Amino acid sequence: MSLDLSHGFFGEVQFNTQTVRQVFAANFLERAGTVRMSFPGRELSMWFDQPGVALVKHPDPAVARVEVTLGLFARLSDRSDEARALFTARGTIKDRKLLVGTETRACPSVDFKDAAPADIVQTFTTNSEYDDPVATAVRKVLQESPFALGPLADASGKRFYRTYFDVPNHPQGMLVMFIAAFGEPPTPPTVTERRFSSDAMLLVPDDLVKPAIDKGLAQAGLATLPAQLNPDVKVNSLQVSLQNGHIRIEGSGTNTTEVLSIPIETDFTFKAFVQPLVNADGTVGIHVISTQQDLVGAGSAFADFISAGALTRLMERLLPEAISGLSLGSISGLDFFASNTPRRDDSAPATPGSLPIIFANGMGIRFDVHVSMPNDIKPPYIRGHVDSKQFHVKGCQFGDLITFAHLRKFPSTTAALAAGFDGCAVCQPEFHVPEFGDLSIVVEHPEGVQPGLPVTVRATYAGDLVRFGVTLVPAAEEDVSAETIMSNGVPTHFLTFDHLVPADWTVLATAGTWSVETAVRVGTRVLAPDGSVEGKGTQLRATVGKPGLVQVIE
Repeated sequence: MSLDLSHGFFGEVQFNTQTVRQVFAANFLERAGTVRMSFPGRELSMWFDQPGVALVKHPDPAVARVEVTLGLFARLSDRSDEARALFTARGTIKDRKLLVGTETRACPSVDFKDAAPADIVQTFTTNSEYDDPVATAVRKVLQESPFALGPLADASGKRFYRTYFDVPNHPQGMLVMFIAAFGEPPTPPTVTERRFSSDAMLLVPDDLVKPAIDKGLAQAGLATLPAQLNPDVKVNSLQVSLQNGHIRIEGSGTNTTEVLSIPIETDFTFKAFVQPLVNADGTVGIHVISTQQDLVGAGSAFADFISAGALTRLMERLLPEAISGLSLGSISGLDFFASNTPRRDDSAPATPGSLPIIFANGMGIRFDVHVSMPNDIKPPYIRGHVDSKQFHVKGCQFGDLITFAHLRKFPSTTAALAAGFDGCAVCQPEFHVPEFGDLSIVVEHPEGVQPGLPVTVRATYAGDLVRFGVTLVPAAEEDVSAETIMSNGVPTHFLTFDHLVPADWTVLATAGTWSVETAVRVGTRVLAPDGSVEGKGTQLRATVGKPGLVQVIE
């Protein structure tokens, strides 16, 4: 017997890195997905994206570390904009203990309480005005650690967490938990991957499996041989051994039959190759892969021993007894990992897979970890249509018709107004503005002048209008025309900008090395209540290769 399978420890658990990532993400978002924090004179609101997790190396191999990536949206109550920010944070993997019913459970978790300033870094932002309050809030959130990285396990013995980065086929590394009954055996410099695509694999060495087998023999009445199984079959010798892929049971026995009321004894030998199975209700059964025996006449009397009688009694407690040995007797079966958690934000439940893996030096028990991700919560947005320049609140039937290609989202009504959008007449009548402007640019493109090049027109707002107390700062508009249409015998480009703020704009037209620019006041058009439009659009004309971008006055 040995502890070789688990590298000298009573047990070893190998975790799927993807499972570690999912458990952390669910645990973090359940506890800190949306944050509200007060600062002098204003309030900060933050919404976190689903975080990422990566194992990272540490100079001390006894220290297991992870790096989490936190993406977030942030808004301040005294501002009309928002910020997107990205942080990385490095923490240490530690035990987190919780009481589940009357039992103490522990799970791997990441702790940021002792993180140095350099361990929590903002790597990206769209708005530096948010940097200080957001950084303060992120650090405070991380102080609420530890956050779970795996399911809750039996807390007996002492657990050590290590990360390995030289495991074949695992470029992202592997998190391993070692379980010691006492002391602190040296952790191995390398490990062999034995997860076989499960979320977590519990490795139980034969030092614990063999006593479980002996206990099973005793419970089946086979501790002392020869043993009478039934009136017809007696077992004289029996050996149980672990093989790669199955358990082998071999021995000899005597079968007694009566011929003319005279008992006739026949000796036989047998072999059985079996595989334990975990049933849906958590009980353990067996699957007989094959049997061999040297006497056909003994087969019927021996069948009960091989398939449903003593052999089943021998095997059905093998896994539970082996795991009880692993946990020093504190659990009664395959509940090494908790199948439920006190709260969703504590960890994730795990249940044993149906097919344990048998090694020559122990067993591997697969566990499926059931991660329940909380609902994706995003900040509320005002929806704007990029063509009509109108915005809609949630629930507006017209806002619901906006396709993704035409959608622009605003964090607030103020931000939408500042962008030159006005409110929908149905859902936002108090911000509805019937006045707008249309600008068209006609550019003749003679043959041989900047041949084959497109014409680009850019219109930049130059006004100073204020609507509803908000100064307008609409974004520049740009359009590109690569195709021409014959007009009056000349190839011509037609470009338009609809629903502009009727005010001063600067218009620049370019084609290759040619460019012209002019200032123009875009005229006002009015949408009447009956749907008709009053007023005319504004038109500019130019010719590629010639100076001047001239307004057409009708």
